[in-house]
Amino acid sequence: MAVTKKRKTRDLTSFFGVLFFIIVIISVVLSIGNFVRYREILAKYEEMKRYVDSKVSELNTEVENVKGLVGPNSLVDKYISSVNYLKDFGYDFEKILSNVSDDPTTGYFMIFVSGNENVWITIKDKENTYFNREVKPGLGNHKFFYFKEPRIKTNYDIIVPPEATIVVGKTGKVYLLFFGVGTKFHPTKVVQLTENTYEDFGTKFSLYIPGR
Repeated sequence: MAVTKKRKTRDLTSFFGVLFFIIVIISVVLSIGNFVRYREILAKYEEMKRYVDSKVSELNTEVENVKGLVGPNSLVDKYISSVNYLKDFGYDFEKILSNVSDDPTTGYFMIFVSGNENVWITIKDKENTYFNREVKPGLGNHKFFYFKEPRIKTNYDIIVPPEATIVVGKTGKVYLLFFGVGTKFHPTKVVQLTENTYEDFGTKFSLYIPGR
């Protein structure tokens, strides 16, 4: 009876010993598996971190490049300044070109406004409006050709028929300087506009127009 009890006790002890051993092995295997999984996750994290750091570095580089392009004294800033300068220079050049290319075979007039106030001036006929704006005091920039077009036409040159009507907003303030056909660089006639409306200005001011 005592031997049987001892055997049962020994068998039970062996069972629990084997069970404990199995549990230890399973725990070790699971721990190794978790460790391997952890290393894989850590490796993926490091790979993702390197990727993110690389993209952030690329974005920072692009931002710095953009700042270099659009910031003060940048390439774009210099380009915009150059374009504005060339644009202004182009208009000034056209003004110079309009003044030096005076052709005595044409007839034109320029506008002079006295005083210190702008004056609204309109040049039109029944079908077209050739000029309609405020003119500042002093000699205007535009030339109004009433006989033949200039050989070199610029933005300052406007073609108007001699039958057109001239309308001024303020009488007595506007003078027309006529550069007649056959003359060069100096007006042949200066007319003060004392009325608001002048129809058929070519006839009104007795302009010499060949063939008319």
